Amino acid sequence: MNFARILSLLFITVLGYICGAHSQGQHSVIPQPVSIRSAPGNLKISDISEIIIPAKQTEFRFVAQQFIDELGLTKCKIKESKKPAQGKHRSIVIIPLQGDRKTDYYSINVSKSGILITAVDDAGAFYALQTLLQLKESGQIPFYVIEDYARFQYRGMHLDVSRHFFPVTFIKTYIDLLARYKFNYFHWHLTDDQGWRIEIRKFPDLTEIGSRRKETLVGAYGSSPEQYDHTEYGGYYTQDEIREVVEYAQSKHVEIIPEIEMPGHSAALLASYPQFGCGDGPYQVATTWGVTNNVICPTDTSLWFMKEILSEVCDLFPGKYVHIGGDEVNKDDWKKSTECTKIMRRQNLKTYEDVQSYFIRQIDAYLSSKGKILIGWDEILEGGLSQNAVVMSWRGLDGGIQAAKQKHKVIFTPGSHCYFDHYQSLSPMEPLAIGGYTTLEKVYSFDPIPSNLPSEYHRFVLGAQGNVWTEYISTPEQVLYMSFPRAIALSEVNWSQPANKDYVQFVRRLNQHISWFDAQHLNYSGSYYDLDYKTLPSPEGVLLKLIKAPLTGKILLETSSPEEGLHQQYLSSDSLLLGSSQEFKVWYQLQDNRLSRSLPIRYTHHKLSGKKIQFVQDPSSKYSSGGPIAVINGIDAPSNKFSGPEWLGFDAGRNMDATIDLAKTDTLHELSIQFFQEESSWIYLPQSVEIFTAGEDKNFISLTKSLVGIRPGRGIIHKIIFPSPAVCRYLRILVNNYGQIESDKPGAGHGAWLFTGEISAH
Repeated sequence: MNFARILSLLFITVLGYICGAHSQGQHSVIPQPVSIRSAPGNLKISDISEIIIPAKQTEFRFVAQQFIDELGLTKCKIKESKKPAQGKHRSIVIIPLQGDRKTDYYSINVSKSGILITAVDDAGAFYALQTLLQLKESGQIPFYVIEDYARFQYRGMHLDVSRHFFPVTFIKTYIDLLARYKFNYFHWHLTDDQGWRIEIRKFPDLTEIGSRRKETLVGAYGSSPEQYDHTEYGGYYTQDEIREVVEYAQSKHVEIIPEIEMPGHSAALLASYPQFGCGDGPYQVATTWGVTNNVICPTDTSLWFMKEILSEVCDLFPGKYVHIGGDEVNKDDWKKSTECTKIMRRQNLKTYEDVQSYFIRQIDAYLSSKGKILIGWDEILEGGLSQNAVVMSWRGLDGGIQAAKQKHKVIFTPGSHCYFDHYQSLSPMEPLAIGGYTTLEKVYSFDPIPSNLPSEYHRFVLGAQGNVWTEYISTPEQVLYMSFPRAIALSEVNWSQPANKDYVQFVRRLNQHISWFDAQHLNYSGSYYDLDYKTLPSPEGVLLKLIKAPLTGKILLETSSPEEGLHQQYLSSDSLLLGSSQEFKVWYQLQDNRLSRSLPIRYTHHKLSGKKIQFVQDPSSKYSSGGPIAVINGIDAPSNKFSGPEWLGFDAGRNMDATIDLAKTDTLHELSIQFFQEESSWIYLPQSVEIFTAGEDKNFISLTKSLVGIRPGRGIIHKIIFPSPAVCRYLRILVNNYGQIESDKPGAGHGAWLFTGEISAH
């Protein structure tokens, strides 16, 4: 049977399937293919006796061996053919496809005679294998016809090994999981203030000194007082280990992007070679989190030093990209440096942003000479950037939009949707995280093409990436817990066509993958079926709307009282009216009897509960998931973290100016407001709170002004007792932001964040 005959039969078979079969909503493939059709029947995998590949194409021989290994085809033989044809027995036939197709394109036809795969190259055949592995059940593969290709050419996941170090065996496991979900880039964050993790043979002190810190912060950064474990921490990858990992990743069609941070985030580097810094020192490998003020001096010798490091890096990593960081550069040492002043005069640089741009341009030119493409975080746009560089947009979407309009290639990785070090559930059992609140559904909702990016610039968007920063992630198990299944959701964001995305169907498919994780003894988070909630105003108080996963199940409520003790019941509705102070717990029980973690609710009724509130300036979209009512819904914001629906965040030094309608004239005696402070995250307590009252005429008069002052702790309750009872219909609360952050504090030069929680009045 010749090649043309095979294609002809394939066309007839596909046509028959499309006409006589239906799209299978029950399939388990993630990411969702472009097209998937089923027919009755299954192929027994053990019946496959041969794999037929194109002659003299070694890349297909390698992937054929992967089919044998991964599908367990121990008795299967590989045969080469100039014109691949169906064998006498059940076989897998791999046919290279010519024409205008994406390089990751593949198609699969599973029938009683075997499996026919077409692909542009071995990468497409490898992705076909990943799909078959997901379809395999009890030694059989159902009859399917699949056509598939990726929406975006860049599909990335990141891992920070500087804050915490992970062994080569785990790095390979991580790459395995990326490959399973068709990611093709692994961004390996190898250096930072807290540790240098890559051997550079020309400069051995980078690992001899820079890979070890004398101790590590215990608990949350910003806690007062800070505590340390008093234990040295270290680790690095030898060049032989790097080569081993690179080769392994190549076998999985994953390109590794090394990140060597510069000119900031350089405490570990400068602790090893202090002569390349602008500051007075002494330098040490950072023992706490956040951003240090250590920065590489932009002298010719420092640039030579960095280029020599990158020379070895380029030799180790054959991929086309090298990431140089370029973010959060504290320029104070540059401003004090006479050497830096000389450089500015010689190069005619007007600002310190120009100095940063000068540094990045020198590195970019060097990487270009080595045949590499520079990637940097979106701060590299400051002061101008060479056209060749790629921008990784992490501070929201604006940096990426700006870069695309300047015709730079862009990778979107906004903290709002793609930072997997954030909390992913409201459960108090969630492990300590850096902050933020990024659920599985929020990740899935991300679109790497911003709605306000004109269509002519869409071609500059390469794709999206998930980031796993490890300040609070110290073990491989925790990396998996924080990364999965959110990375699985991102795989569908990057691969699948928007029209094929559906969160409800995704979660149902995901459940089958969770079973695979269990069978492989791999950790993951089940937080996607924990309960979430929204609150809405109500004339009687507050309406609590419980949000459950799109899986069949029941909500279980538990109350406790001295009279009845513990009482549990299933709710007939997702909504509860809160009209008086009460405490309870709720769970979601799935149809298979899995039980989510409990969500405790403590509602305290007060005179502002559920009333109407209006802000002069809306809070940041990043930190307002609970809506305006969050600050007067009777539920306190958590005092140990600023994530979730109960905190509202106001950025760039903005005040909170809110007016509350009490619905009728009432008498108020005191008011309490929750604030959050975490200077490491640029969140500062406000300067003061001003209270204004008004009657039905809305003619506001000042009632009192209260200074907040400096006090320890993270979650703060500021109480104001009015000088005399306030009789009013309207209450205006003006919270004056901390303002611009001083030079000796985290976030220096930027406007402080202001976080407000529950505002209660009695």
